Amino acid sequence: MRARTDSAAVGAALIILSAVCFGTLGPLSRFADDAGVSALSLVAWRDLIGASCVIAFSAVLGRRVFSMAGLPRRQRWMLVVAAVSNTALNLAIFVAFLRISIALALLLFYLYPAYVALAGVLWFGERLDRVRWAALAVSLAGVVLVVGGGASLGSVDLLGVGLAVFSGVVQAIYVLMARHAFNAVPGTQAAAVTMAGATVLLIAIALLTGQAFVLAEPFDGLASFWPVLVAGTIGAGLPTMTFIVGIRLLGASRGAILATLEPVVGVALAALLLGEHPLPLQLVGGALIIAAGVLLQLPGGDAADHEALAGGA
Repeated sequence: MRARTDSAAVGAALIILSAVCFGTLGPLSRFADDAGVSALSLVAWRDLIGASCVIAFSAVLGRRVFSMAGLPRRQRWMLVVAAVSNTALNLAIFVAFLRISIALALLLFYLYPAYVALAGVLWFGERLDRVRWAALAVSLAGVVLVVGGGASLGSVDLLGVGLAVFSGVVQAIYVLMARHAFNAVPGTQAAAVTMAGATVLLIAIALLTGQAFVLAEPFDGLASFWPVLVAGTIGAGLPTMTFIVGIRLLGASRGAILATLEPVVGVALAALLLGEHPLPLQLVGGALIIAAGVLLQLPGGDAADHEALAGGA
């Protein structure tokens, strides 16, 4: 029991770290856009740099790059699906940002912890007690206030709304796959493979759509290069790795709820770096999300911790 508690604490810390790192992507995207770097270029280089960082980290630890051929066929295919999901998620949310307000897009995206919790209970035998269900409800309420409390949600575009919802569903699928579908692959290597696969797909998209020239945009100068570099290291490599390992230690449902700290970090960084100061409702929403994270760490019975069995790191 003590070992399980320690694993959950480490998993929670890793999820929080990943949320902080992912939360930097909003300001970084703004800096990159101001420097003339398109979203396709930013996402492609972010995944490539992130994968390279994880591979280098594994090499420092003395871990060999695993062979796809040595994996069961199902897990090989699940890694391919994860890479496709990563690509689809990024492209869908970007197009959604163009068609509807960022606030509405994020609000729809951060419904994914509810999808994860429901899918875990229905299909993976997870059991959440009342405290964990309460944490889910509190975190979702907090997300609504953090995202919707600072700006108008704007007009409704059905395609934009559909893409934002789709991105949340894909994120939920990715979370569940990281926990259940390719658990024979160490977390660091799973992160490298999914990001490398996404890079290949994004480059192919750029070539097929006649936009290969945008891939050179980060090299126009320091102003365009540094946001891409930071997005690849701090915004991709480190958090993708810690997110996968954290999900395996803490559990998919609890990890997804705790990951709703990300918009809180994004709002805080926007205030610090971009002068976009949060309104009172957003502060209340942030407090609710933090409260949900505290609720998740309260002692629970075996039912609450049933899913949080240690996975390979």
